[in-house]
Amino acid sequence: MGSTNTIKIRTVTLVDDNAILRVIFSNMIKSFPDFPLQINLFENALDALEYFENKKENLDPSSEIIFVDINMPFMTGWEMMDKLEEFGPDFLNLLNIYIISSSTSKSDREQIQDYPFIDGYILKPIDKLKLYELIRKLNNEA
Repeated sequence: MGSTNTIKIRTVTLVDDNAILRVIFSNMIKSFPDFPLQINLFENALDALEYFENKKENLDPSSEIIFVDINMPFMTGWEMMDKLEEFGPDFLNLLNIYIISSSTSKSDREQIQDYPFIDGYILKPIDKLKLYELIRKLNNEA
């Protein structure tokens, strides 16, 4: 498949308070030999926002895919989206943002409409093949 010269997504960030999910997610990403990706894992949205504030000035175009859980302590995924929105459209256009949740609530899926910069909604548990295909697709389109 791809080589490091053609990789567009260089970093994958997961924001989820579930420690087991973070380990599983990291292991899945590491198992994709076609995509040597940097992995960032955050257990809460506050730490993730601090990372994005520091990274804002140096982010390569379309180089990051972010998976954010909805229900977390301190700050929900939706509240994190409100804060990211304040970073402005130029920054948001550099990110591929996916909400992840075990919720099948129609209202959660509909709430994505409030955030046009969110690229999708993924139900937990995260399927390894679907994750691989998503990263492959983003690398081909970026």
